Amino acid sequence: MGRIDYVDCLNQMYQSQGFPPYTWSEFTESPWTPLEKPLKKTCLSLISSGGVFRDDQDPFDPWAVNDLSFREIPKDIPFERLRLNHNYFDHRAALEDLNCVFPLQRLQDLEDGGHIGSFAPTTITLGMGRLYKRTALVEETVPEIVKILKAQDTDAVLLVAA
Repeated sequence: MGRIDYVDCLNQMYQSQGFPPYTWSEFTESPWTPLEKPLKKTCLSLISSGGVFRDDQDPFDPWAVNDLSFREIPKDIPFERLRLNHNYFDHRAALEDLNCVFPLQRLQDLEDGGHIGSFAPTTITLGMGRLYKRTALVEETVPEIVKILKAQDTDAVLLVAA
């Protein structure tokens, strides 16, 4: 089978339905900020797009389009209370060890071993997939997440894309 240009195929399909051509996000500047303190003094937060949620939360809808929601999960939750609902990656490894997409236990190990100053008390998960409202993501969801990160004095974030 030959190469399939996914974006071109989607463009053709959606343009035939009256949608404008898809354009990739382009960033000419980056808000990159060097870490000014050693990891042993850093409060590290976790954000994963793995579709992980607590058993008492609504699951992510794996077929949703433009789901801008996220779930807050405390770092001390028992691992057996976590669930996964996501359609856009192979789950086999994650079902064997959820740390593949949501390294909650590994970050706790780093904190316990003194390798990081602290692991922030609240983690964030998203169920990304088919998200076309980039402006809404940047203007609605991201500011909510930033408030949570700032409230727990986060210095750095580990982003895990599923």
